[in-house]
Amino acid sequence: MPADGQQPAAPLPGTQDLLFEAARRLRRCEAALCRVFEAAHYAEVIPPAIESADVFGPEAFRALDRGGRLIALRADFTAQVARIAATRLSGMSPLRLYYRGSVVRRIAPDSGPVYERLQAGCELVGAAGPEADAEILSLASAAMSALGLRSARISLGTMGYFAALVQAAGASERLARALSDAVDRKDLPMLRSLCEREVADGPARKAILMLAQPPRPQTQAAQLLAQAESLAPSEEARAALQRIGATLRLARGDLEIDLGEVRGLGYYTGIVFNLYAPGSPRPVGGGGRYDSLLGRFGDPRPAVGFSLDLDALAPLLET
Repeated sequence: MPADGQQPAAPLPGTQDLLFEAARRLRRCEAALCRVFEAAHYAEVIPPAIESADVFGPEAFRALDRGGRLIALRADFTAQVARIAATRLSGMSPLRLYYRGSVVRRIAPDSGPVYERLQAGCELVGAAGPEADAEILSLASAAMSALGLRSARISLGTMGYFAALVQAAGASERLARALSDAVDRKDLPMLRSLCEREVADGPARKAILMLAQPPRPQTQAAQLLAQAESLAPSEEARAALQRIGATLRLARGDLEIDLGEVRGLGYYTGIVFNLYAPGSPRPVGGGGRYDSLLGRFGDPRPAVGFSLDLDALAPLLET
């Protein structure tokens, strides 16, 4: 037996064997999603499981190949689709692409155990307007309906607004991270403490404190956006709010607005959203706009997309 006490034939921690009913549910889930994606004129791409390490962020599991090149297991489909769009499909717009497969990430960057998740998702490349944001939100909602999850909801926010507030407040990188963490946890006491200590009194501070409010249903979105716009400290902040308002008017689905939705993989630049379904204790998917990512691969173009967590979704399917 290995020194760590693990059974030799057991899957590694963070991975799993899918047997019988679990495997059947996963394939049903994939098939239903593929039908929805292809009906919306999205074409499948199958990226490799191993990439040059510079495609991914610090969450990737890295190793040296025999030639001394740093490589990584796939940690993020979106980055791979961006690479494909910027190289193999350079200049072709708009691109509607979908994928399915597994990603492998470290629980903590550059340390700790890895875990594997099964995903499927879509990316719309080369479309910059709110119509593209609304298309992706509507497609995510249609995907949930196709799986029978008609009570699923989408919580929508915008990284552009948070970035504009941080800039207007003159926040350092350290303070911006602390504010983001407090907003993400909806920790109003911590957020208030940070603002009182390190953010000058004024519209920017008041607007940042608003971010800890709970999500609002779409019926209250106009009121919330008007209140936020009255405090907006810059034209960039107002533009971000107006963009999310335009997107909400065009999108279909059970949407709610959360101006404190600030999580991400470090590349989101506009709208961001999470998907929630009854029966799952965590989000079952999410996405957003990432207009700067393709530029890393030499073909700057706007893009927006989402991914779904099949490990969370498959058990929710009816038998």
